[in-house]
Amino acid sequence: MEKNTELLDEDKFTVSGTVKKEEFNKYGLYHLKKFHRILFYFLLIFTFLIFAIPTINTIDADLYIYMYIFLFIPYAIISLIVSLPALFLGKFSSKIKTSREYDSDQLIQKEITYTFSSKEIQQKFDRSVGYFEWNQIQNVYENKDMFRLYVSKAKAIILPKRFFNSDAEIDLLKKLIRDNVDNKKVKLM
Repeated sequence: MEKNTELLDEDKFTVSGTVKKEEFNKYGLYHLKKFHRILFYFLLIFTFLIFAIPTINTIDADLYIYMYIFLFIPYAIISLIVSLPALFLGKFSSKIKTSREYDSDQLIQKEITYTFSSKEIQQKFDRSVGYFEWNQIQNVYENKDMFRLYVSKAKAIILPKRFFNSDAEIDLLKKLIRDNVDNKKVKLM
């Protein structure tokens, strides 16, 4: 039993820092990346079909293949012209939304300290202390500059990699995540 306790003490470490506005904006983009991608492809296909379906009905069967190939390129370009601005508008509106959310959330602007162990994640800011058990973590994503540990569908623990003192701490967090969170819910680099 004592070996397990020693092992738990070795696996415990603390990181701290303040999430910057740019990092919070990036979190928002990462969070909505899948939605933006789905919207882009939906608009791309939908716009293409708006032009292609009337053309299919008016083209003779013999000319169908040649005309469709000839018209495919302009329809694809029109679809891109419609879909790309929608993608950029979505990303721009996400940035505005996350900027406003950051400005209105006083807690995210304060220094936060996280202590990770094999039992739990402890979160401290000011005089407040909160605890998350590993089974409360719904999804984990690693990006090149941060970790996102989701405690609900829309709320995550944001851990910029600059919070960590060394690559060894990053590796230890990855080990704790792999050991304590279902592999289906984890996407690490």
